[in-house]
Amino acid sequence: MNLRNCVGKKIKITTIEGEVFEGKCTDFTPALDNEPEVDSIGLKTTTLSYEVYENEIKSIELAN
Repeated sequence: MNLRNCVGKKIKITTIEGEVFEGKCTDFTPALDNEPEVDSIGLKTTTLSYEVYENEIKSIELAN
C-alpha cells in the first residue's frame, strides 16, 4: 500500500478493527521518521485530525 499517493485526496479508511474514517489526507510520514517505524498518514475529518499507521489499515478507497 503506497500511502504517499493519498496525500491531498479525500479518502475513506477502514481499520483492521472495523473503524471507518473519511476525510482529506493531509500528510505522509515515512517509517524512518516515525516512532514506531511504520509509515503513517494524517487524516482530517470534519471534526478531528487523526494519524493512522499503515499496519492499522485494512483498506483505503477514494471518497466522494
